[in-house]
Amino acid sequence: MASANHQSFNIHEWMTMFNYIPEPILITELNADGSMTIVGANRSAVIHSGYSRNELLRMTPEDIIDKKVWDQLNDIDLLMDKKSLKLESVHVQKDGSKIPVSVNVQLVELDNNRTIIINSYRDISDKKDIQTLLETTDQQLQSLFIYNPDIIFMLDQKGNFININPASEKILKYNSNELLQKNYTDIIHADDLERTNREFNIILNKQTVQTKLKVIDHFSQTLQLDLTAVPIIVDNEVEGVIGVARDITEEGKIKEKLQISEQRYRSLLENNIDAVLSFDLQGRFTYVNKATEQMMGYTEDELKGKPFIDYIVPEEKERTINEYNKVLNGNANQYETCMLNKQKVRVYLHVTIIPIMVEGDITGVHCIGKDITESKQFEEKLNYMAYHDYLTQLPNQYYFHSKLNETIKIAKQNNTQFSIFFIDLDRFKIINDSLGHDYGDILLKNVANRLKSFADDNASIFRYGGDEFIILAENTKQEEVTEYVKALMKLLVKPYELDGMDIVATPSIGISMYPADGKDQETLMKKADNAMYFAKRMGKSNYQFYRDSINSKITGNIGMESLLRKAIDRNEFSLFYQPQIETKTNRIYGAEALIRWHNEKLGMVSPGEFIPLAEETGLIVPIGEWVIKEACRQNIAWQNAGFNCFPVSVNLSIRQFYQTDLTETIKRIIQDSGLDPQFLELEITESMAMDSETSSVILKDLKNLGVKIAMDDFGTGYSSLSNLKKFPIDHLKIDQSFVKDISADVDDRDIVATIIMLAHNLHIKTIAEGVETIDHVEFLTKHDCNVLQGYYFSKPLPAQDFENWMNNWKKQ
Repeated sequence: MASANHQSFNIHEWMTMFNYIPEPILITELNADGSMTIVGANRSAVIHSGYSRNELLRMTPEDIIDKKVWDQLNDIDLLMDKKSLKLESVHVQKDGSKIPVSVNVQLVELDNNRTIIINSYRDISDKKDIQTLLETTDQQLQSLFIYNPDIIFMLDQKGNFININPASEKILKYNSNELLQKNYTDIIHADDLERTNREFNIILNKQTVQTKLKVIDHFSQTLQLDLTAVPIIVDNEVEGVIGVARDITEEGKIKEKLQISEQRYRSLLENNIDAVLSFDLQGRFTYVNKATEQMMGYTEDELKGKPFIDYIVPEEKERTINEYNKVLNGNANQYETCMLNKQKVRVYLHVTIIPIMVEGDITGVHCIGKDITESKQFEEKLNYMAYHDYLTQLPNQYYFHSKLNETIKIAKQNNTQFSIFFIDLDRFKIINDSLGHDYGDILLKNVANRLKSFADDNASIFRYGGDEFIILAENTKQEEVTEYVKALMKLLVKPYELDGMDIVATPSIGISMYPADGKDQETLMKKADNAMYFAKRMGKSNYQFYRDSINSKITGNIGMESLLRKAIDRNEFSLFYQPQIETKTNRIYGAEALIRWHNEKLGMVSPGEFIPLAEETGLIVPIGEWVIKEACRQNIAWQNAGFNCFPVSVNLSIRQFYQTDLTETIKRIIQDSGLDPQFLELEITESMAMDSETSSVILKDLKNLGVKIAMDDFGTGYSSLSNLKKFPIDHLKIDQSFVKDISADVDDRDIVATIIMLAHNLHIKTIAEGVETIDHVEFLTKHDCNVLQGYYFSKPLPAQDFENWMNNWKKQ
């Protein structure tokens, strides 16, 4: 027998063989403090990791194992006890890619008290043992069955229980032996039994049923269940029913159907009307049912292997990850989130996630997603409606107060300033009353659109109510606010086009500033409102910063209103008369009656102060009626005294004009006074007649009484030629704003000449107001203006002084 000479290998040869072992091998040393360092790596390990050998020898196992996996695998005590382990891990290569590996770990204790760990591993990315996969799948399904907090049960074709999960025992208070001897009809409440029997037959015909029903537990207590039941189909034959039921007696939340077994339980997953999904430990899709494909718009193949977090909307990613990670600790969890489907449309979900347990380890996650988009959208719509104005879509008053509170807190914290602009449209009520609410709504929308276009990043726009808007401008100083409000005024005074008409609705703006004018919401709003109110009192179409003196003036207006209400009874009103002279004859053509108020406490009050207050409070109606009565009485008195007969004109307010009993009231006054109606003239403004159809009816009714009609301030409003032709107008009064500069302004001369020509073409006489100089008289006479009125002839005079003036005029 031949013998062989055996020669031992030297260390270099051993290292060469180690280096060329085809399996990657890493050798780590266990240090006394429990830490590990890499002390050896073969050529395959270098290739597999992407690191050089020198780089690996400066690293620890924790550097190349995925952190989530390292936290689960770093169990030294287990290794010391068993000496060798076989496990799955995830290695992180130098380029950051993650590779799943199967690892054999062997602990070796050397003679020199050194402990070495030999780690050999292989890439299992593309290879899985079929039997292991089936066993794992079965264990996953079993874990779904065992750990599900909802009832899961199986019935045979006769309705007898053949399998139940632990949750069924807990919720129904029966043990498994008791339930497995019962038929489903034994526990259904009598109220629902007939319907449940019909639904059971529907399932046996291969259809899915989702229903709510009442059952009786072991202690005769009634429970309300939300049930989904599907047929168990094997080889295309229905063998029974499998169902998932959630106890909604107290919770009121739906849990979805879960997979039970590879073939029988597959029916539950595939036929579920809600999304059922499975993820691996890295949150990557491993399974989705058809409902998921329909909901997301992706096929299962498109989703498999991709992280679910990529489909969550950005603002929900962090919270969703935090909620999802709870299941990795072995606990089921429920939460709401939102994802984007393939069409980039948001889908809101109520999610139930359940850990997949295999041999005590979590190997993945089951997820059931209920589409709650419709209810979320309804909830968001209700929330939007609560905090936004339906007409302009601007944030409303409730939103403003919430935003203001937040702004105050931020300003206090950062020691910054902000300002509140309280905006009120000056002529909105006139426009709304005369043109109608539809036009008023269009105007408000146009104003809102201008404000939106004007606002910058620091400004928020709100519709506060009615014709009131608010701008909340953050981080502003007074000098900046002044420039800001000037630009705002310039924008808002421009006309708005409403159905072919150019409408002007100027703003009155009040401004308060934090912290100078107040440090709380109530004070800031009150002062902004007071400043706006003062802006109106200053002639409208302007802005005012709040100052302390405003408050006393506002308080004064409240006192003035009280006195104004008593003025008629106290006989405090009087009429002044300004003559109107016919250009061709130089005779008295008529007179305009102008109201004056003398109060014992306030003295002589300017009409510019009390008329707007009377209009605002509605007192203008009884005051206006008094003016007509007094004008008729005085005219009769002059006629009885032997003066020539001429018409006296009085101004109608918009409130009077649209009073339903206006015609009857004037008819009664004329009859009571005995005045021939031709000697009463009623003046209206262009803006009052914007609703041409209604105005035309009113004017014709008045004209039928025999009175004269004049359109006052012509040229400043919005009358169209077609409207003038409809109206029974006797006189056009040319506004004094055009007359005063005709000596120097070519445009004003052209406008006045055009108005005169227009009126004559329509067979209407013209009256020019504001005639103060001989130049005015000569120009207007030259252009055939019929009647002149102004300080050139006389200022407005009390009745007795006016009589004296008439006597003197006759002598000229």
